[in-house]
Amino acid sequence: MKKKLLIILSSIIFLGFVVYGVAGFYVAYSILKIDHTCGWHENSKPNSWSTKIDAHEYTNLSRSRLRDNFPTNEYHLEEWQNVYFPSREKGIQLNGWLFNYYPDRPIVVVVHGIYPNGKCKPESNLIASLLIQEGINALTIDLRNYGQSDIVSSYEDLGLKSYNDVLGAYDFLKKIGFESNSIGLHGISLGAVPVIFAANKEKDISAIWADSSLAEFSMVLQDEIARYGLSIEFGPAVSFFGKLLSGVDPIDLNPAEKLTNNQNYFFTHGDKDQRMLVRHYNYFKKYAEENKIKSEFWLAENSYHVDGMFKYPDLYAAKMRDFFETNLK
Repeated sequence: MKKKLLIILSSIIFLGFVVYGVAGFYVAYSILKIDHTCGWHENSKPNSWSTKIDAHEYTNLSRSRLRDNFPTNEYHLEEWQNVYFPSREKGIQLNGWLFNYYPDRPIVVVVHGIYPNGKCKPESNLIASLLIQEGINALTIDLRNYGQSDIVSSYEDLGLKSYNDVLGAYDFLKKIGFESNSIGLHGISLGAVPVIFAANKEKDISAIWADSSLAEFSMVLQDEIARYGLSIEFGPAVSFFGKLLSGVDPIDLNPAEKLTNNQNYFFTHGDKDQRMLVRHYNYFKKYAEENKIKSEFWLAENSYHVDGMFKYPDLYAAKMRDFFETNLK
């Protein structure tokens, strides 16, 4: 009888470990597996992109209406250069759209978020247009594994490798004549992570804009696990398989700790963001205040994830103009 109970107990424990592992793998795989396309925006260009294409995909009615009614034609750009340049990590070729309209004026590298994504998405195109509107040049890029850049993995590296791609864009701009102190960075959602990491490596970059960024690994891990109806106890399994799949240790994903005292930052977030919760914005704000980081903050009212640029385009543009013109040459 005791032997039988022991077998049953061992089977239950074994089954528990299997379920734990499978759940951890599933969550990690679901988060990190990349769709290399740009989704509905695969064929979008700076003179043809539209928010109406995928407005129906947003289950939140407010977000859907915002994009369905957004006047994209007013923000189309007719002139750009299709450029290729190497990542600072050897062997990786990257693609971008260069909007070099104004001689002797600053330029900002615009970095997209997580899949399906790329420079083709409305967010990158709109930011480029708003910058041009304010007399600031722009370079929108495809990170590795996205768009027309080299595909080197099927899994997202969370910015822990692709920050080298941002540095590659920075090197490219210096090569074609821009001075270090005239190059700024703009990161959208997860794209803010490689932007912050790149700036940490290259201290001559003086102006960094982060829109709806995550701030700290344990918080985003808890947020993501909760989306799948699981408790934080599944965190170690998700982290283990995340490291296995991506080749990077997600525990290193702590952008707030990469902020420096000799650079300037601007953080913006939607106050109703349900994708990257507002507590990430608050974490950045508290960290910056405690560590005397030179930073500005704007919490966009009645806005969801990266919606501020669509809801308040003129205000967004004005804030970018003031920030980049103040901190770039």
